[in-house]
Amino acid sequence: MPTLSGDIESERRAFTHNRVRISQSVADGLVREIEDSINRDRLPAGYRIGTKQELCDRFGVAPATLGEAMRVLRARGLIEVRPGPGGGLFVAEQSPLIRLAHSVLALRQSGATINDVVAVLDALDAEVLRDAARYRTDADLADLDALIEELAAVWNDPAAGLHCNWRLHRRIAEISPNAVLRTFYLNLVDYIESESVGESSTFDVMGFHPDTDERLQIHRDLVEAIRSRDESAQTGVLQRHRTLGR
Repeated sequence: MPTLSGDIESERRAFTHNRVRISQSVADGLVREIEDSINRDRLPAGYRIGTKQELCDRFGVAPATLGEAMRVLRARGLIEVRPGPGGGLFVAEQSPLIRLAHSVLALRQSGATINDVVAVLDALDAEVLRDAARYRTDADLADLDALIEELAAVWNDPAAGLHCNWRLHRRIAEISPNAVLRTFYLNLVDYIESESVGESSTFDVMGFHPDTDERLQIHRDLVEAIRSRDESAQTGVLQRHRTLGR
């Protein structure tokens, strides 16, 4: 498996030959290095990480690659950039939502199982579905219909079906205007999907079969309950989804 140090060495050779380019694998690795350092060492808001030049020298990366890593870190609310003398990259003051997202990402280190996370997701589904039905637009419904058709096309493919299923759940959650609900739900879905990669089924549940026609129909019915805004339909499909459809 490629390592950050190996990728950095490849970039250093390319940079030495005056071919400035962005190595996405190095940028991703740099993001992880800086993010892990902030979380592991509990660096406080305002802590000076270093100047751009200092970080390029420390990690042996090109300025363009550092710039890409900075873009991601700023988008995640992890760093801020201050210009002028004494400036550089500093640990940002994190909002409660950002801290919540990082707490979810830390579940992997605590050994949480997929089924533990699914139990919490099940508890949130009613609010997510209710918001989706209440606030959905024609554009939202068009996206959900397209995802259902894509899901039907890949339903019997374990990997493609898994990923498409979670894209559907993400799109439903994205309709909610409740930022806390939306952020927490989406991060839980990301965790479940990342931990399910390479598995033939989403969960270790006796009798669970991921590609039955009944399970596909449940997902169709989820979208129809959002379309109709029928609360009794929402209640019924949520019960079927919790027991068979996830």
